[in-house]
Amino acid sequence: MKKLLWFVIILFIACAHIKPTVLEKYEASIAEEKAAVIYERGNTYFKEKDYPNAINEFKKVIDKYKNTEAYEPALYLIAFSYFKLDKFKSAGSLGEKFIKEFPNSSYYLNATSLAGESYFQLAKDYKAAYYLTKFYTQTNDSTKQKKAFVRIIKILPELSIKQLEKLHRIFMADAVDEHILYNLAQIETREGKKKEAERDFNLLLRRFPKTKYSFEVEEYKRFIGLGTTTGRAGILLSLTGEYTNYGQELLEIINIFNKKKLPFSLHYLDTKSDPIEATVAAAKLIEDIHVDFLIAPIRLIEAFGVCGLAYGKGIPVILPMTSEPKFERIPHIFTAGQSDEEQARAIAQYSMYDLGINKFAILYPNIAEYKEVANCFAKEVIKNNREIVSMVSFEPDSITLKWELKTMEEKSPEAIFLSMDKDMIINTAPQIAYYGLEHVQLLGTSTFRHEKVPRLGEKYVEGAIFAAPSAIDSLTLIEFKKQGYTESDFAAKFFYTLWRLSGLKKYDRSALPGLISKILKHRKASNIYQIQNGEFEKLTEVSK
Repeated sequence: MKKLLWFVIILFIACAHIKPTVLEKYEASIAEEKAAVIYERGNTYFKEKDYPNAINEFKKVIDKYKNTEAYEPALYLIAFSYFKLDKFKSAGSLGEKFIKEFPNSSYYLNATSLAGESYFQLAKDYKAAYYLTKFYTQTNDSTKQKKAFVRIIKILPELSIKQLEKLHRIFMADAVDEHILYNLAQIETREGKKKEAERDFNLLLRRFPKTKYSFEVEEYKRFIGLGTTTGRAGILLSLTGEYTNYGQELLEIINIFNKKKLPFSLHYLDTKSDPIEATVAAAKLIEDIHVDFLIAPIRLIEAFGVCGLAYGKGIPVILPMTSEPKFERIPHIFTAGQSDEEQARAIAQYSMYDLGINKFAILYPNIAEYKEVANCFAKEVIKNNREIVSMVSFEPDSITLKWELKTMEEKSPEAIFLSMDKDMIINTAPQIAYYGLEHVQLLGTSTFRHEKVPRLGEKYVEGAIFAAPSAIDSLTLIEFKKQGYTESDFAAKFFYTLWRLSGLKKYDRSALPGLISKILKHRKASNIYQIQNGEFEKLTEVSK
């Protein structure tokens, strides 16, 4: 009897063990079938470009059926679907998740590119650089590789020394390290890390003897070796000739600052309102007075020669009267103006946080400069978790924008950002109203601030809100007015530049360009205007 009892007990235990195993296999089989059905449904939506419904189906697979074969493609396609909907935060994080979970997947490279592009759109520069570089070094698709390379070159100058050092360690065996090393040494130079910069410049030349940066490297090395600073700043003024009145007005401002305790002494020479004389005066300031940098409140025609000379001598130049971005392509040349891209970011911030707008459309001509401004506005909106519902371009010689605006009207935007010149604004605004968007808020940059816009645009531009550079911020303006000045752009820009440079404390040659750049760009003011009754009414000031 006891033997029989033990046999029954053992048999019961054995069956209890076998049953769950069989059951698990059965349940796993059912899960595979369910996941496959849901995945195929999502894939059908995906192929039809119905991305919201595709996401809903793929999400079911990801949440409930992680251990099925459908999970891998579902995870990739949901990330891709979010990317297609410009939801870059979700696309990036899911792309990263896929890369970590499936390093041997056939989708791996595509997921890497997707993550890099998503973080690029979100302006998360290090993550964008990491994934795009990873993709660039591994893909065999030359077209996609070229696109990734353009992105990488654009991002690298925005990274910190620590981030560049990290990238250098990861990709030091790849040819792309040439560009990482150059940017690393360049930023080290700007931040006054002379030894580190020389080390990395030398490493660059040793590892890449035919580097495309050989000229730039020699220029930076020459700049580092210019010697000790003198604590002198040179100023070019039109004290005689056609523009005497302007020069004399600025001389009074110099006298005000000479009474203050500046970290450098001011030395000025007369340009005689002539381009050649301006270059001669700049040469004297550099070679005879040995100034550390030049401040040149001069015309563009004079600035060309002065900047060319100063660049050859390795002397930084500040142009407080121009916002022409081309000058800043020359090393060590700085403008105090605010670029169109910075204005786009300012109006984006104001419209999101002060006007409470969440859904934006963008309209721009197929011209490189306006496309870049439009992209900058879009990135700022997306980075702040708002939505670009429509981004439409048109040919500059278009007679009608009917189809572009009809496409936009279907998306029901709350505001339209117009990245275009004043004449295009005048021609576009009536069409926006005619094609059903008359109640949508118009946004823009300083191209709106021209007398022709309200005069010829009439009621169609009434209420438009735009950002435009401020010659001086409100805090400095108080001090400016204390000195007896009014808010004239010319004197205000020069006063503001000297006021900002008063923060230039201890500096050396290698760190000087970086310090000047940081001081001038750290706080830039934009005024936000609205067209009211045909006039430009200032609403507020936005400072970066």
